[in-house]
Amino acid sequence: MRYARNLVLVSHEGYLEAVMLNPWDSTRILHRYLLGKSDSLPPQTGDATPIVTPLQRAAVFTSVHCALLQELGCVSAIGGVCELEYIHLSSVREGVREGRIADLGNGMQPNIERIIQLKPDALMPTPFEHSGGYGRIERMGIPIVECADYMECSPLARAEWIRFYGRLFDRGAKADSLFLAIERDYLALAARAAETASRPRMICEIPQSGYWFMPAGESTMGQLYAHAGARYLFDDLPGAGSVSLGIERVLERGVTADVWLVKLNGPLRRAQLVADYPALRRIPARIWCCDLSTSQFYEETPFHPELLLEDILSVLHPELGIVPRREYYHEVTE
Repeated sequence: MRYARNLVLVSHEGYLEAVMLNPWDSTRILHRYLLGKSDSLPPQTGDATPIVTPLQRAAVFTSVHCALLQELGCVSAIGGVCELEYIHLSSVREGVREGRIADLGNGMQPNIERIIQLKPDALMPTPFEHSGGYGRIERMGIPIVECADYMECSPLARAEWIRFYGRLFDRGAKADSLFLAIERDYLALAARAAETASRPRMICEIPQSGYWFMPAGESTMGQLYAHAGARYLFDDLPGAGSVSLGIERVLERGVTADVWLVKLNGPLRRAQLVADYPALRRIPARIWCCDLSTSQFYEETPFHPELLLEDILSVLHPELGIVPRREYYHEVTE
């Protein structure tokens, strides 16, 4: 693995060992897996979880991993899903309507009875710090594949987990080829951005309940903004996640911004935004909004950062003449 810091893959004769480091405590292991055919896995697994591949009936807890499996040609291996209301993939929704895919309910508290009926060969939830584990499903004896890719250290690091997920479903070669294409395109776009003379001053998002959650400079989004040739005004925030800031603190810098990127579940109007928060009238930046209700931002961009980089680069540096394959952000004109 060239970019991932929380995942190590080790090939052994007849099987693959996958070691996940704990993203909240790098001195500890989050999970260790042994992947292979039933007759090739070692008899003594110790603290490792054996997983017979390819998975035939997986319970997938998030839309982003459903989208990845569709791209890898593994939709038929999705036996159940959580958070169906956030999954916009027609293949999955049709599968649920036709009874081929089980609706397992809330990802934090999935329907145990439906999981028992499904008899999946693996569960694919997202781990969280201080979550207290997975409750009853940990005692069911079903392998739990912890999808901790979102805690990686860079856009390409997260995307590289494609290679692990591909091997769960015997799509290793396809996953490797896909990641190489992602890496090639991402690095080429970042190189073009590095050659530009201008660095538009940029902020992102809008207040929620009186607080402004701003990506830290070392977060995957903070790094992507830098790779897109932005002068991200909060690149000095510490950490690798988002930081909660007061509105006035954001305004101190935001009044100098040229570009303002916003993600919202629905269309955005500047007039409504300043009506809700009159102080935001002081920010003169041009606003670009990603409407999450009509785009597949969360399904596509976690494992395709090159598509997001391409779109943001076209916003920040129109002089490059880039026509993005996916237009996530659209300028707010009202």
